[in-house]
Amino acid sequence: MQQPCATEASDKNTVAPAHAAAGGQAPLRFAIVMPVYNHGASVGKVLEDILAAVPVGLIIAVDDGSRDATGQVLDQLAQQTGKQPGGDRLKVVRHAVNRGKGAALETGFAAALAAGCSHAVTIDADGQHLVTDMMNLLAVAAEHPEDLIIGDRQMDQAHVPARSRRGRDMSRFWLWLQTGQDVPDSQCGLRVYPLQYTTRLRHRFKRFDFETETLVRHAWAGLTIRSTPITCIYFPPETRVTHFRPVRDTLRGVRLNVMLTTSRIVVPWTPHKLKHAAPPPNIANSPTAKLRWWSRRGLHALWQHLLHEGTHNAEIAAALGIGVLIGVIPLYGLQTLLAIYVAEKLHLNSPVCVLGTQVALPPLMPFWLLVNTQVGYLLLHGALVPWHPAVWRAHPWTTAREFIAPLALGSLIVGIAAGTATVIASRMLLARYRPAKGDLSCSPEIMQTPAQS
Repeated sequence: MQQPCATEASDKNTVAPAHAAAGGQAPLRFAIVMPVYNHGASVGKVLEDILAAVPVGLIIAVDDGSRDATGQVLDQLAQQTGKQPGGDRLKVVRHAVNRGKGAALETGFAAALAAGCSHAVTIDADGQHLVTDMMNLLAVAAEHPEDLIIGDRQMDQAHVPARSRRGRDMSRFWLWLQTGQDVPDSQCGLRVYPLQYTTRLRHRFKRFDFETETLVRHAWAGLTIRSTPITCIYFPPETRVTHFRPVRDTLRGVRLNVMLTTSRIVVPWTPHKLKHAAPPPNIANSPTAKLRWWSRRGLHALWQHLLHEGTHNAEIAAALGIGVLIGVIPLYGLQTLLAIYVAEKLHLNSPVCVLGTQVALPPLMPFWLLVNTQVGYLLLHGALVPWHPAVWRAHPWTTAREFIAPLALGSLIVGIAAGTATVIASRMLLARYRPAKGDLSCSPEIMQTPAQS
């Protein structure tokens, strides 16, 4: 029997208020989707709290190949729920083997859409999210039905592990780099997805990296990601249930960010829009960027912008590092244009990126050519280049062809190393001289300035 979604609300105990968009569109219908994997000790309490607080609406628990008592807990709770007034509100969907959190979410989205729901609110099974916070997100979703709503855990507290804050900040920066949208907590699992758009997006990754990829896909499709504060709950390590594997899942995250950033740079056209959305907020398109920065007035405005206004340290460091990377690669004559193009695609400060390419000024070109060739030759042949002038005079073109591959490989390796070193050094210097500008949230342009596609 098809399960009904929540459509009406007379008080705070329902899933969300009914909402009819302008133009006579159908009312919003919400379902709760919970991916579950070996959460037998916690999932029962979480579902009981939801069932008690939300007396109507469909709850979809996706058992992603659990090997503990999760299956029995879900079956027992579903049986009890079926005997209560209102019918079978708890629907259990199973994967025969563990396929990952992303795959479980997609299965839940498909079931919610098949049940006639317009939105899915996702909540983790470990008990780290409050039902009251879930209700607040649904209220925001009712006001902004075409946006993806995500919780913003207030992590500036002593009990939150420092590594969790660092991971959040790093993910926040990469997401801003790839989309131009500032999402303070892109790793939060408490979200509300607009299913008419989410189910039309193509995702490549199906585990923890799905939750980051889908934010980027939504932003590239022209959708707004809207954050709302929620409570941050961290259990003691001995009671915490987590399936995050630090090494493997971190490497997956690196792979994801490299792929998304490269795709953003390489693909020159604007990604296909799923809807006519307002441009997302963007930090790069500030009033200063409109000036001719090589003019006297533009240089003065740039200086004020960099030192005293909204541009944050992460943007300056990233722009400078990417400029150095481009400068080291021997694409002479194209480096400035390439720097401007990449800066615009990654929402960086174009003048600062161009400034970084100046490491390849004509007096330094021979140095970089020599270093790049030597590094590439060493990697390919296990030895340094034999520099014999007589060989070059006797076979100039043959020798040049022999060194093209080492030069290309070496310039990429040296460029990445030099760019990374520049980012680290500039972040350290900027943190010393501009400590108040280190966070993305320091820049007012993030939420005020519209972006360009």
